[in-house]
Amino acid sequence: MFTLRKKNKFYHQDRIAMRLAARSGLTYEYKLARRHRLSPIEALEDWDMLYPEDYKLFEE
Repeated sequence: MFTLRKKNKFYHQDRIAMRLAARSGLTYEYKLARRHRLSPIEALEDWDMLYPEDYKLFEE
């Protein structure tokens, strides 16, 4: 059979966060933190990948 996936409510933030993680070469670590159910911002903060000016990217 098949299973239904949950809608990713962080889709937009995930795309931004993946670019920021790639800038640091830490995409694997970012994905690992997301698998442990951290939000995109929490995952970046956990690995110290965010600069103060990066928070503006996540404002909607």
